[in-house]
Amino acid sequence: MKRIFFLALALISILPASLFSQELNCKVAVNNIESIQSPQRDYLRNFANDVERYMNSTRFTNEDLDGEKIDCNIEITIISGSSSNRYKAKTFIASQRPVYIGDDLSDRTTPILRINDDSWDFTYMPNQRMNHDEMIFDPLTGFLDFYAYLIIGYDLETYLPMSGNNCFQKAINVVRIAANSSESNDWKQSSASYSKFGISDELNNMKYDSFRSSFNNYHFDGIDLLTSEQIKAQDNILNALESINEIQVRQGRGSVVIKQFFDAKSREIAEVFRNYPDRGIYDKLSTFDEEHRRIYQEVKDKL
Repeated sequence: MKRIFFLALALISILPASLFSQELNCKVAVNNIESIQSPQRDYLRNFANDVERYMNSTRFTNEDLDGEKIDCNIEITIISGSSSNRYKAKTFIASQRPVYIGDDLSDRTTPILRINDDSWDFTYMPNQRMNHDEMIFDPLTGFLDFYAYLIIGYDLETYLPMSGNNCFQKAINVVRIAANSSESNDWKQSSASYSKFGISDELNNMKYDSFRSSFNNYHFDGIDLLTSEQIKAQDNILNALESINEIQVRQGRGSVVIKQFFDAKSREIAEVFRNYPDRGIYDKLSTFDEEHRRIYQEVKDKL
Protein backbone atom coordinates (compact mmCIF):
# COMPACT_ATOMS: atom_id res chain seq x y z
CA MET A 1 0.00 0.00 0.00
CA LYS A 2 1.09 3.58 -0.45
CA ARG A 3 3.25 4.81 2.34
CA ILE A 4 0.93 7.37 3.88
CA PHE A 5 -2.35 6.51 5.55
CA PHE A 6 -3.99 9.87 4.84
CA LEU A 7 -6.58 9.70 7.60
CA ALA A 8 -3.93 8.86 10.19
CA LEU A 9 -1.80 11.92 9.52
CA ALA A 10 -3.86 14.12 11.82
CA LEU A 11 -3.01 11.80 14.72
CA ILE A 12 0.72 11.48 14.10
CA SER A 13 1.83 14.68 15.82
CA ILE A 14 0.27 13.67 19.14
CA LEU A 15 1.67 10.14 19.27
CA PRO A 16 5.01 9.42 20.95
CA ALA A 17 7.97 8.74 18.68
CA SER A 18 8.61 5.43 20.43
CA LEU A 19 5.55 3.93 18.72
CA PHE A 20 7.18 4.25 15.31
CA SER A 21 10.31 2.68 13.85
CA GLN A 22 13.24 4.62 12.43
CA GLU A 23 12.59 6.38 9.14
CA LEU A 24 15.76 5.92 7.11
CA ASN A 25 17.61 3.20 5.27
CA CYS A 26 20.81 5.13 4.67
CA LYS A 27 24.01 3.94 3.01
CA VAL A 28 27.15 5.96 3.72
CA ALA A 29 30.48 6.08 1.89
CA VAL A 30 33.57 8.08 2.80
CA ASN A 31 36.10 9.00 0.11
CA ASN A 32 39.60 10.49 0.00
CA ILE A 33 40.67 9.18 3.40
CA GLU A 34 44.10 8.22 2.07
CA SER A 35 44.95 11.87 1.40
CA ILE A 36 44.71 12.67 5.11
CA GLN A 37 47.81 12.37 7.26
CA SER A 38 48.04 9.71 9.93
CA PRO A 39 46.74 9.39 12.66
CA GLN A 40 43.71 11.38 11.47
CA ARG A 41 43.45 9.01 8.51
CA ASP A 42 43.26 6.02 10.86
CA TYR A 43 40.67 7.73 13.01
CA LEU A 44 38.31 7.84 10.02
CA ARG A 45 38.34 4.09 9.34
CA ASN A 46 35.00 3.54 11.06
CA PHE A 47 33.50 6.93 10.28
CA ALA A 48 31.17 5.65 7.53
CA ASN A 49 29.84 2.91 9.81
CA ASP A 50 29.30 5.37 12.65
CA VAL A 51 27.39 7.82 10.45
CA GLU A 52 25.35 5.02 8.90
CA ARG A 53 24.48 3.65 12.35
CA TYR A 54 23.41 7.09 13.54
CA MET A 55 21.19 7.77 10.52
CA ASN A 56 19.52 4.36 10.63
CA SER A 57 19.05 4.03 14.39
CA THR A 58 17.84 7.55 15.20
CA ARG A 59 14.15 8.41 15.32
CA PHE A 60 14.07 11.89 13.79
CA THR A 61 10.31 12.59 13.66
CA ASN A 62 6.91 11.27 14.67
CA GLU A 63 5.94 10.59 11.07
CA ASP A 64 4.35 7.24 10.23
CA LEU A 65 5.87 5.83 7.03
CA ASP A 66 3.54 2.84 6.94
CA GLY A 67 6.30 0.35 7.72
CA GLU A 68 8.61 1.47 4.92
CA LYS A 69 11.96 3.18 5.27
CA ILE A 70 13.28 5.87 2.97
CA ASP A 71 16.24 4.79 0.88
CA CYS A 72 18.98 7.40 0.86
CA ASN A 73 22.73 7.75 0.36
CA ILE A 74 25.38 10.02 1.81
CA GLU A 75 28.75 10.25 0.09
CA ILE A 76 31.34 12.13 2.12
CA THR A 77 34.59 13.34 0.55
CA ILE A 78 37.17 14.40 3.12
CA ILE A 79 38.99 17.57 2.08
CA SER A 80 41.32 18.04 5.06
CA GLY A 81 42.02 16.95 8.62
CA SER A 82 43.91 18.53 11.49
CA SER A 83 45.78 17.27 14.53
CA SER A 84 42.81 18.34 16.66
CA ASN A 85 40.63 15.83 14.80
CA ARG A 86 38.88 18.58 12.93
CA TYR A 87 37.79 17.72 9.41
CA LYS A 88 36.46 19.54 6.38
CA ALA A 89 34.31 17.66 3.91
CA LYS A 90 32.01 18.03 0.97
CA THR A 91 28.96 15.81 0.88
CA PHE A 92 26.54 14.42 -1.68
CA ILE A 93 23.08 13.61 -0.30
CA ALA A 94 20.60 11.60 -2.34
CA SER A 95 17.24 10.00 -1.69
CA GLN A 96 14.67 8.18 -3.77
CA ARG A 97 11.31 6.58 -3.29
CA PRO A 98 9.45 3.73 -5.00
CA VAL A 99 7.16 4.43 -7.93
CA TYR A 100 3.67 3.05 -7.37
CA ILE A 101 1.13 1.54 -9.74
CA GLY A 102 -2.12 2.25 -7.96
CA ASP A 103 -1.46 1.16 -4.37
CA ASP A 104 1.16 -1.40 -5.39
CA LEU A 105 4.92 -1.01 -5.48
CA SER A 106 6.60 -1.21 -8.86
CA ASP A 107 10.22 -2.18 -9.46
CA ARG A 108 11.12 1.43 -10.32
CA THR A 109 12.26 4.34 -8.17
CA THR A 110 12.14 8.09 -8.63
CA PRO A 111 14.92 10.44 -7.39
CA ILE A 112 13.82 12.95 -4.77
CA LEU A 113 16.93 14.72 -3.47
CA ARG A 114 20.29 15.24 -5.18
CA ILE A 115 22.23 17.81 -3.15
CA ASN A 116 25.92 18.69 -3.18
CA ASP A 117 26.92 20.44 0.03
CA ASP A 118 30.50 21.71 -0.06
CA SER A 119 30.55 23.04 3.51
CA TRP A 120 30.83 20.65 6.43
CA ASP A 121 33.30 21.24 9.26
CA PHE A 122 33.18 18.82 12.18
CA THR A 123 35.18 17.12 14.90
CA TYR A 124 35.26 13.35 15.08
CA MET A 125 37.02 10.74 17.22
CA PRO A 126 36.78 6.97 16.79
CA ASN A 127 33.88 5.43 18.72
CA GLN A 128 32.59 8.91 19.43
CA ARG A 129 29.13 8.86 20.96
CA MET A 130 26.67 10.53 18.60
CA ASN A 131 23.56 11.87 20.29
CA HIS A 132 20.42 13.29 18.72
CA ASP A 133 19.51 16.48 20.59
CA GLU A 134 17.23 19.06 18.97
CA MET A 135 18.14 21.75 21.49
CA ILE A 136 21.94 21.63 21.26
CA PHE A 137 23.93 22.08 18.06
CA ASP A 138 26.79 19.74 17.32
CA PRO A 139 28.63 20.23 13.99
CA LEU A 140 28.69 16.48 13.34
CA THR A 141 25.18 15.35 14.26
CA GLY A 142 23.54 18.70 13.49
CA PHE A 143 24.55 18.37 9.84
CA LEU A 144 23.18 14.82 9.71
CA ASP A 145 19.96 15.82 11.48
CA PHE A 146 19.41 18.65 9.02
CA TYR A 147 19.57 16.35 6.01
CA ALA A 148 17.52 13.66 7.72
CA TYR A 149 14.74 16.23 8.14
CA LEU A 150 14.98 17.28 4.49
CA ILE A 151 14.96 13.67 3.27
CA ILE A 152 11.90 12.76 5.33
CA GLY A 153 10.03 16.01 4.62
CA TYR A 154 10.57 15.81 0.87
CA ASP A 155 9.55 12.16 0.82
CA LEU A 156 6.30 12.89 2.66
CA GLU A 157 5.42 15.70 0.27
CA THR A 158 5.51 13.36 -2.72
CA TYR A 159 2.44 11.67 -1.23
CA LEU A 160 0.49 14.45 0.46
CA PRO A 161 0.80 18.23 -0.14
CA MET A 162 2.41 20.22 2.67
CA SER A 163 2.88 17.10 4.83
CA GLY A 164 6.58 17.94 5.32
CA ASN A 165 5.83 21.03 7.43
CA ASN A 166 7.08 19.58 10.72
CA CYS A 167 10.28 18.26 9.14
CA PHE A 168 11.05 21.52 7.36
CA GLN A 169 10.44 23.44 10.59
CA LYS A 170 12.89 21.15 12.36
CA ALA A 171 15.42 21.74 9.56
CA ILE A 172 15.28 25.52 9.87
CA ASN A 173 15.49 25.22 13.66
CA VAL A 174 18.84 23.46 13.19
CA VAL A 175 19.96 26.32 10.95
CA ARG A 176 18.94 28.94 13.51
CA ILE A 177 20.68 27.21 16.40
CA ALA A 178 23.79 26.63 14.28
CA ALA A 179 23.86 30.24 13.08
CA ASN A 180 24.07 31.39 16.70
CA SER A 181 26.85 28.96 17.60
CA SER A 182 30.61 29.14 17.21
CA GLU A 183 30.16 26.97 14.10
CA SER A 184 27.98 29.47 12.26
CA ASN A 185 29.96 29.91 9.02
CA ASP A 186 28.40 26.96 7.16
CA TRP A 187 24.88 27.88 8.24
CA LYS A 188 24.46 31.55 7.45
CA GLN A 189 22.56 33.17 4.61
CA SER A 190 24.67 32.98 1.46
CA SER A 191 24.68 34.19 -2.12
CA ALA A 192 25.88 30.75 -3.27
CA SER A 193 23.57 28.72 -5.52
CA TYR A 194 23.08 26.26 -2.67
CA SER A 195 23.08 26.80 1.08
CA LYS A 196 21.47 25.07 4.03
CA PHE A 197 19.94 28.37 5.05
CA GLY A 198 18.55 28.99 1.56
CA ILE A 199 16.78 25.68 1.07
CA SER A 200 15.27 25.55 4.56
CA ASP A 201 14.20 29.19 4.43
CA GLU A 202 12.33 28.68 1.14
CA LEU A 203 10.68 25.47 2.33
CA ASN A 204 9.26 27.41 5.28
CA ASN A 205 8.24 30.45 3.21
CA MET A 206 4.63 30.73 2.03
CA LYS A 207 5.90 32.17 -1.27
CA TYR A 208 6.98 28.64 -2.16
CA ASP A 209 3.84 26.79 -1.04
CA SER A 210 2.74 26.57 -4.67
CA PHE A 211 6.08 24.94 -5.51
CA ARG A 212 5.48 22.35 -2.82
CA SER A 213 1.98 21.64 -4.18
CA SER A 214 3.39 21.27 -7.70
CA PHE A 215 6.12 19.00 -6.32
CA ASN A 216 3.38 16.74 -4.94
CA ASN A 217 1.41 16.84 -8.21
CA TYR A 218 4.52 15.91 -10.17
CA HIS A 219 4.95 12.72 -8.15
CA PHE A 220 1.52 11.64 -6.93
CA ASP A 221 -0.51 12.60 -10.02
CA GLY A 222 2.34 12.20 -12.49
CA ILE A 223 5.14 9.74 -11.85
CA ASP A 224 2.88 7.28 -10.01
CA LEU A 225 0.32 7.43 -12.84
CA LEU A 226 2.67 6.91 -15.78
CA THR A 227 2.23 3.17 -16.11
CA SER A 228 -1.56 3.08 -15.91
CA GLU A 229 -2.53 6.40 -17.58
CA GLN A 230 0.49 7.68 -19.46
CA ILE A 231 -0.99 10.64 -21.37
CA LYS A 232 -2.84 11.92 -18.30
CA ALA A 233 0.31 11.51 -16.21
CA GLN A 234 2.43 13.39 -18.77
CA ASP A 235 -0.10 16.22 -18.86
CA ASN A 236 -0.12 16.38 -15.05
CA ILE A 237 3.68 16.47 -14.97
CA LEU A 238 3.73 19.22 -17.59
CA ASN A 239 1.18 21.24 -15.59
CA ALA A 240 3.36 20.86 -12.50
CA LEU A 241 6.45 22.00 -14.41
CA GLU A 242 4.61 25.00 -15.86
CA SER A 243 3.53 26.00 -12.35
CA ILE A 244 7.09 25.67 -11.08
CA ASN A 245 8.31 27.80 -13.97
CA GLU A 246 5.72 30.47 -13.12
CA ILE A 247 7.18 30.61 -9.62
CA GLN A 248 10.66 31.01 -11.15
CA VAL A 249 9.47 33.90 -13.28
CA ARG A 250 7.73 35.51 -10.33
CA GLN A 251 10.43 34.97 -7.69
CA GLY A 252 13.51 35.02 -9.92
CA ARG A 253 15.77 32.19 -11.02
CA GLY A 254 17.84 32.17 -7.85
CA SER A 255 15.50 29.82 -5.98
CA VAL A 256 17.37 27.08 -4.13
CA VAL A 257 14.43 24.64 -3.97
CA ILE A 258 13.69 24.97 -7.69
CA LYS A 259 17.35 24.51 -8.62
CA GLN A 260 17.48 21.45 -6.38
CA PHE A 261 14.31 20.09 -7.99
CA PHE A 262 15.72 20.29 -11.50
CA ASP A 263 19.13 18.99 -10.37
CA ALA A 264 17.37 15.86 -9.12
CA LYS A 265 14.75 15.55 -11.85
CA SER A 266 16.13 16.79 -15.19
CA ARG A 267 17.10 13.37 -16.53
CA GLU A 268 13.82 11.85 -15.40
CA ILE A 269 11.81 14.71 -16.93
CA ALA A 270 13.59 14.26 -20.26
CA GLU A 271 12.77 10.55 -20.31
CA VAL A 272 9.13 11.04 -19.26
CA PHE A 273 8.30 12.93 -22.48
CA ARG A 274 10.03 10.62 -24.98
CA ASN A 275 6.73 9.65 -26.64
CA TYR A 276 4.80 12.87 -25.95
CA PRO A 277 2.69 13.91 -28.97
CA ASP A 278 4.10 17.46 -29.10
CA ARG A 279 7.75 17.24 -30.17
CA GLY A 280 8.22 20.87 -29.18
CA ILE A 281 8.01 19.84 -25.53
CA TYR A 282 11.81 19.67 -25.25
CA ASP A 283 12.21 23.30 -26.28
CA LYS A 284 9.72 24.23 -23.59
CA LEU A 285 11.56 22.14 -20.99
CA SER A 286 14.80 23.87 -21.95
CA THR A 287 13.26 27.25 -21.14
CA PHE A 288 11.96 25.96 -17.81
CA ASP A 289 15.32 24.51 -16.84
CA GLU A 290 18.08 26.34 -18.69
CA GLU A 291 20.85 24.82 -16.58
CA HIS A 292 20.08 21.32 -17.89
CA ARG A 293 19.26 22.32 -21.48
CA ARG A 294 21.90 19.90 -22.76
CA ILE A 295 20.03 16.93 -21.28
CA TYR A 296 16.75 17.87 -22.96
CA GLN A 297 18.38 18.53 -26.31
CA GLU A 298 20.34 15.28 -26.07
CA VAL A 299 17.12 13.26 -25.66
CA LYS A 300 15.33 15.30 -28.33
CA ASP A 301 18.13 14.63 -30.84
CA LYS A 302 17.78 10.87 -30.32
CA LEU A 303 14.05 10.79 -31.07
